[in-house]
Amino acid sequence: MRSFARSLAVALASATAGCTPPMAKIDALRKALESDDAVAVASATSGYPACNDAPPEALLTTQASARDVSCFAAIANALGSKKGFLPMPADHAATATIAVVLLRDGRGDWVAHAENWLGSLRNGKGSGPDTLRLAVARKMAAAAPVVGRTIETESGARDAMKAVAGAIPGACPTYWLLGSGTEAAAVATEHSADHAACVQHDLKRREGPGGSYGSGTFRALEGSLALWRETERALRLGVSSAGSSAKPTIEAKLAVIEPATHAIATKKMEATSPDAAVAFLGAMHADAGAPMERDAGSRPTAK
Repeated sequence: MRSFARSLAVALASATAGCTPPMAKIDALRKALESDDAVAVASATSGYPACNDAPPEALLTTQASARDVSCFAAIANALGSKKGFLPMPADHAATATIAVVLLRDGRGDWVAHAENWLGSLRNGKGSGPDTLRLAVARKMAAAAPVVGRTIETESGARDAMKAVAGAIPGACPTYWLLGSGTEAAAVATEHSADHAACVQHDLKRREGPGGSYGSGTFRALEGSLALWRETERALRLGVSSAGSSAKPTIEAKLAVIEPATHAIATKKMEATSPDAAVAFLGAMHADAGAPMERDAGSRPTAK
């Protein structure tokens, strides 16, 4: 009997020693980001399942991405999730998954659910949301010199959009396509600056110039900058919800991001505003719960 008890005790001790706490990998990633050490961050984000680049999906910000149930689910499970990737509402593994993708791949445009991540940055509590805050702050601070300046040339606009798409989860695929040098004529209509729903969505944000603003590259640029400003604000508001060990690093990154945001200046374009009749009909449709959008590709009827 004593021999059996000893054997059982040894087996239980071995099993316990081999178990990894469910938050261990997320906590390790958070701590690496808090240290602000590039080698530690690279080590903490290595070894997770890879995501392959692919033609972008025609997504609204609230729609799911094919990656949600493929590589994102695999990363979330590797981080300790038992349920895959759960972005709505985002759990610890989901927020940490997006942090890995941003830090390792620099592809915020691979991510859907932009508003969810903004909500996590503003209000999330715990290791997962802090990991996302630290990752976004790190990427935005690195992008700040490219974004936070006077932008008046086509090349400058493209560079800024690529920087935004690489730093912010849920960035419109249009920003990455144009920022990576894809010629406008080669971009599918649903991803073009004048027609993409996600560009329109960003232009209508608090500091955007409105959904009917401009056309072409500089229309998309203003959308990306509106998303940048919204994300900066979410980070600042989220400091009060961050853990005590994460706050100093987030604050240090914001000290780089905020002045850069104030320094943004762009070449302005005229709005392609609809006439009064279209605006009136649009308001009626919106009140009825069926908004009628008019993208920048359509122009007012010639008089």
